[in-house]
Amino acid sequence: MTNILKYLGLILILFIIGFLIRKHFVEISFSQLKNDNVQIVNRTINRHFYSDIIFALSIGIIPLLYLIIKKITKLSFIMQGLISCGMIVLSGILLWQYRIFQLNLKFQKLSEFKLGNGIQSQMYSDNLNFELYLFIGFLFGTVLSILIFKNISKKVE
Repeated sequence: MTNILKYLGLILILFIIGFLIRKHFVEISFSQLKNDNVQIVNRTINRHFYSDIIFALSIGIIPLLYLIIKKITKLSFIMQGLISCGMIVLSGILLWQYRIFQLNLKFQKLSEFKLGNGIQSQMYSDNLNFELYLFIGFLFGTVLSILIFKNISKKVE
């Protein structure tokens, strides 16, 4: 029972931290974009709320993903737990950076069009999806950890 409360408390704490750091996450993401000739515009305010929720859930779900890995693979060492958490976070960061790379390529193609004097290409902020790629990366890291540690435990037995 106390284990469940520890995980629920950790999920809640990370969920709140996700809400608090979301603005910085977006600022870091935008600072990495090379959108000199492309203007990013907002259509709706609802999208901001949904992206806040998705980002907070992405951060808050990390203990649950670790628990899933722990139950399926029966991690025995603390080092394996740290490695699996590292794989979850690293894969999330890699997929988020991949999204930034994709957007930079798209911005480069959009900026090649010569629209005229003072006219810029536009891209809706709804299409950026930084937090969704981070979440999918976390899920990918979980599956990868399960596959790696499941195979290691089979070889040990």
